[in-house]
Amino acid sequence: MPHDPLPRLLREMRLMRAYAGALTMAFIALLLVAFKAPDPHFERLSVERLDVVDADGTPRVVLTNQQRFPPPMLNGETFKRAVTPAGLVFYDRKGNEVGGLALTDVEAGKVSALAFDNPNMDAIGLLTRIGADGEPISSGLQINQAVPSHVKVLDAARQATRRIVIQNEHNDAEILLADASGKDRIRLRVDRAGDARIEVLDADGRVVFRAPEAAAQNP
Repeated sequence: MPHDPLPRLLREMRLMRAYAGALTMAFIALLLVAFKAPDPHFERLSVERLDVVDADGTPRVVLTNQQRFPPPMLNGETFKRAVTPAGLVFYDRKGNEVGGLALTDVEAGKVSALAFDNPNMDAIGLLTRIGADGEPISSGLQINQAVPSHVKVLDAARQATRRIVIQNEHNDAEILLADASGKDRIRLRVDRAGDARIEVLDADGRVVFRAPEAAAQNP
């Protein structure tokens, strides 16, 4: 009587199912261990752009190179930048740009700026400027006058005036205080030669007070 192979095949199929089931359970266990393990460590990560977003996809921080730097975004509208830097862009929870770190390197020179914004224009900036020849030009802090938030962005840019400047320009240390129209009204200066002076100006730019008086001989 010939041997019936069916029982043997059934046993082998049961063994294969058991083996496959064991492998599946082992793989799942490995995944669970991996997810519970500490975050992996990267010694170096190379990206062209990195977006940090909220759970709904709204961008909050963007780290990017020059080629992928995003245009300004305010109230759902985008605007053109005068130059395209590399750096960081900060956003509020509505996706409006509220500041950033910009590193600009063009033929005319280099500008590095850290800025924070009012709702419709730059509010404060910390920056350095280097000329095309590689020599430093200035470094300082600038604070602008706030424009009411209902004013549109382009109109706010036209109304923008600097109110306070603290800077070292060509090694002349200065503090400048301006009126609402952007005209300097008080100047405190120690020049590169070490000469110090204080000046108070009227609305037409005429010096109405100067100390020391000898400083009147200096430009």
